[in-house]
Amino acid sequence: MAKKKKKAAWTVMVYLAGDNNLSEECVFALTEMKKAAPGQRIKVIAQFDPRDEYLPTHRYEINRRGAKGTLFDDIIDEATYDTRSREVHFRKESRNANLLAASREDYRRGMETILADVPDLIGPTHEDDDITNDTDTGSPITLYDFLSFGIQEYPADHYMVVLSGHAGGTERDYLMKDQSSTGSLTFNELKQVFKWLKADRNGKTIDILGMDNCLMSMGEICYELKDLAQIVVGCESYSPASGWPYRQILERMRDDFAKPKAAKRKSVQAEAAKAIVEEYVNYYSSYWMGGLSVAQSALDLSRVKKLRTVVDKLANDLERELLREFEKNQQKHKTQRRAHPFQDALVLAHWEAQSYNGEWFVDLYDFCDCLENRLQSASVAKSCREVKKFIKSEFVLKSCYSGAVYQYSHGVSMYFPWSSVASSYLNLDFIKDSDGTGWASFLRTYTLITRRQPRGGDRKSGLNGEEMALLGGRLSTDRMATDRMATDRMATDRMGAGSSGNPIHSMRNPPTMFFPTECIKNRGQLIASQERLFRRGKP
Repeated sequence: MAKKKKKAAWTVMVYLAGDNNLSEECVFALTEMKKAAPGQRIKVIAQFDPRDEYLPTHRYEINRRGAKGTLFDDIIDEATYDTRSREVHFRKESRNANLLAASREDYRRGMETILADVPDLIGPTHEDDDITNDTDTGSPITLYDFLSFGIQEYPADHYMVVLSGHAGGTERDYLMKDQSSTGSLTFNELKQVFKWLKADRNGKTIDILGMDNCLMSMGEICYELKDLAQIVVGCESYSPASGWPYRQILERMRDDFAKPKAAKRKSVQAEAAKAIVEEYVNYYSSYWMGGLSVAQSALDLSRVKKLRTVVDKLANDLERELLREFEKNQQKHKTQRRAHPFQDALVLAHWEAQSYNGEWFVDLYDFCDCLENRLQSASVAKSCREVKKFIKSEFVLKSCYSGAVYQYSHGVSMYFPWSSVASSYLNLDFIKDSDGTGWASFLRTYTLITRRQPRGGDRKSGLNGEEMALLGGRLSTDRMATDRMATDRMATDRMGAGSSGNPIHSMRNPPTMFFPTECIKNRGQLIASQERLFRRGKP
């Protein structure tokens, strides 16, 4: 009978998608994990796919032979191509991963038998393929196999999964990007991985899902992960290439959250998530001298369904008020002045609010705050206050920043484009569960109504944008047509929409200095250093 494995307080599983320009930073992350000396109460395992095509993907157990061992000593397995399954596997996989692999093999063989008489539909056989030992970090199978292995081989009271690599928020084809395979995870694939894990654990979810990448603290992404993890830790902003400070984070977890009494506390997951936010921001607090700003937050996924409710209520109020004002102006004679104070307030709030990724995304709390300060509409102002209260008191467990650029970050962002709505955005659960109303409907109306009309428009012509929008009550139909105009440009605008000439990644006119919050341990020193810097050259 196999000896039962002793449970740790935490098992931390770090998935390093380094088959891209982050390969060196992944090695740095591994060395920092070793320096943390996590101990017996915290087990840290990692899977690293390097960029070099001649180097295999390895799995590591950090400090498995003690702190004096080398990083090479921590390697426990490497990936190789299996001719039988025609997939890349590690020598030791979990029981559940092997069962899934067997089912895929049975399905593949069954399809080959069915299509034996029509070989053109099968494609080349595996003998004709370019066979390598390279894993695809953008494959849900690769991710699941690693996490399933970690859960089976390193049992613990709590599990933290960290996805380290590239990401682009709600933008497609970027999450866990693998340069060799050109693959990346879709949100449906990411969800499927955590659904498998939840089934494997008899309904239990991962305690903390860490996003060591850019732009992932979005309301829509959190909604995709509802009921699949308890807390998400990530950033609304771009993340530095060096990523999480693993040594500081693991040391904090070892000292504060791994001891028997601490690990059993009901609030230990939330407390640990808040600590990660603090350690991240404090690590980068001195980097403002190099022009670097960061933001990080911990979000409670148990409240994400309510997030959609309050956001959709706000969106419905915004759309109703916007259309009311628009239709009122259509009834005015050509010689009458057309006033649109609500539209102006809305555009100015969007203009001023904290934004990210070339102004594709906006901080939800800050947008509501900027809008409420300009409003005369009581219903919209009330909805703004409800959103702000929910974010601050229920959804965001901790939000911290350092540097001037992201100082109006409050923890959660939303997709809020200026001119068109990406068609792929409409496939997210956050949008589909609203049944045609809510945030996506507002975005369509907003981008149509705020779009400047053609010069010298003929009111008798069907080309006139305003007449076309209202003609026959076909507003929603025409919105769909105009939304398709710029969707394909998302591919070139990715990760910095205005980088070709006018790079905007924060606010239109952001502050040049900042006052640190209590998140920063040396806040007094930071304020004093800024005072000295900005005092220079003054009498």
